[in-house]
Amino acid sequence: LRRIEEAASRILKFSRDLVAYARPSTEVPGPVSLAEVVGKALGFCEHEFKSIGVEHDVAEELPPIRGVSGSLIQVFVNLFTNAAHAMSAGGRLRILARLEPNARAVLVDVSDEGLGIDPENVSLIFEPFFTTKTDGRGTGLGLSIVRGIVDMHGGTIAVRSAPGRGTVFTLTLPLAGS
Repeated sequence: LRRIEEAASRILKFSRDLVAYARPSTEVPGPVSLAEVVGKALGFCEHEFKSIGVEHDVAEELPPIRGVSGSLIQVFVNLFTNAAHAMSAGGRLRILARLEPNARAVLVDVSDEGLGIDPENVSLIFEPFFTTKTDGRGTGLGLSIVRGIVDMHGGTIAVRSAPGRGTVFTLTLPLAGS
């Protein structure tokens, strides 16, 4: 029964990911508190953080970004979950948000101390269905969905990684009114 439940959960997650990939949100973007979005995403991922530490520096005073709250929460849930999976043996997840120097966007670094990404895979990680997870934990849609949502918000996402030293995703999200 446990195996059936686990398989059903994987199928449900895959189905939801596929729907999110195929049919992006139609909500109209508006002003969104990044601190609130990150806080909700951390709450949704709490069960993933059993063996890792979490540090976040996302000031409540940051000006609002332009976006759709639910979609942005999904971005951070996917990034936090991937980081937790990469650090199954322990480590620290760090989230740092700051204003871009010209103050038209907020930069957000999501970094982990995990396994890192092999250099030959870095250019593939945003491709649909690409995954390096072999244990049935990944569909290969998470980072593709992340990039699609960030693109829809007029933002960018970049990655730096070194095998054995961790990964840093840097998001640039436009301020509301920009």
